[in-house]
Amino acid sequence: MEPIALLILGLAGICAFFMAFNNGANDVANSFASAVGARAISIRQAVIIAGFMNLVGALLLGGAVSTKLVTGIVEPGSFPNVPSYIAANFAALLGAGFFVLLSTFKGLPVSSSHSIVGSLVGVSWVAAGSGAIDNGQILLIVISWFTSPLIAAFLGWFFYFLVRKLIIRSDPKAIRHRIEVYLPYGVGITSFAFLLILMKGSTLKALRPDDAWGYLLMAALVVPYVTLAFQALLRQWLANMDDSTETMESVFRKLQVGTSSYVAFAHGANDVANAISPVFAIYLAVSTAGLPNAELVAEQGVPLWILVLGGTGIAVGIGLLGHRVIATLSEKITVINNSKGFCIDTATATTVVAATMLGLPVSSTHAATGAIAGTGLGRGASIRLPVLLKIFGGWIVTLPAAALTSAGIYLLLKVLFLN
Repeated sequence: MEPIALLILGLAGICAFFMAFNNGANDVANSFASAVGARAISIRQAVIIAGFMNLVGALLLGGAVSTKLVTGIVEPGSFPNVPSYIAANFAALLGAGFFVLLSTFKGLPVSSSHSIVGSLVGVSWVAAGSGAIDNGQILLIVISWFTSPLIAAFLGWFFYFLVRKLIIRSDPKAIRHRIEVYLPYGVGITSFAFLLILMKGSTLKALRPDDAWGYLLMAALVVPYVTLAFQALLRQWLANMDDSTETMESVFRKLQVGTSSYVAFAHGANDVANAISPVFAIYLAVSTAGLPNAELVAEQGVPLWILVLGGTGIAVGIGLLGHRVIATLSEKITVINNSKGFCIDTATATTVVAATMLGLPVSSTHAATGAIAGTGLGRGASIRLPVLLKIFGGWIVTLPAAALTSAGIYLLLKVLFLN
């Protein structure tokens, strides 16, 4: 590879790390805000576990979504030449990265997915014209802004309603018995959802069922096994405990570490693409001296070094700045205990998995915020509306703000390097 190509790749890697860093700093709240708010773990423990799980998720499954973002929203062949395409991807990384960084310092949990989409739309409009943009995909993203938080809010309310109905409000003398009877089913279903994430995102076709019957068969095998295994574990946990609300919350406290970890894993697997898809596009352009297409993207696959770069950036961002957004979601929207936190994690994961199965681009940030608000409503509208409205405002401006920022950066790069 020519020295100039190596220099371009090195600069792209720095920009991708910058975007991944900001992604991790902001989106760590999606997976561990409820656990921190419910005092299951400290913020320091949350950022350590979330950083590790995001890195693992990015390395194992991060390539699948990244390949789709290169050609799924914008058509590379619409760009006039390779330099303009490379500059556009640089601008997308910088524009999205700066927007997410600013939101993190403001404590706003915005969507890094929508930030990178907005950036790609902005630079593509300026560099290649409106015909380069897939308007159908953009429409799906806009629809997901409204549907994902509403669905997650309903699920959060519903799951917490079930917990209160079946366990919390039951006869205090029967709390242990009801935990042993009902809670394992929730854990079994949650485990099934986690397995869906692994199988749906895996690049190994042998691990993915071909149709809905395959997923139903997997559910029939996994859920009963996990349910029975967890029932046995519960009996050990509850052996020396009395029938009380404190006993119930202690069980949910243990479970929250697991549910939050798998949401973090899923985030790393999916959202690492926001940072590495542009650098992957640049890598394809400089290595082939041409504009990439769907066939080339599928054939090449994301190199391991790019996955490592993105996953490491997310982990570092979590460790250094992740506490800022965790504080907003964990403390300022509603009061969270361990049983509510478990419901929030389950609602968030269920929303994201269901949307993935349907092919919908859903933001985990939106889902987590909706789930937290929904469980707050489960206790009689005990949510702080000013904070929630502030977060909604951040969502609304994400795509246009990122688009304008990236378009401006592209025009600057064009004046400096392309003329």
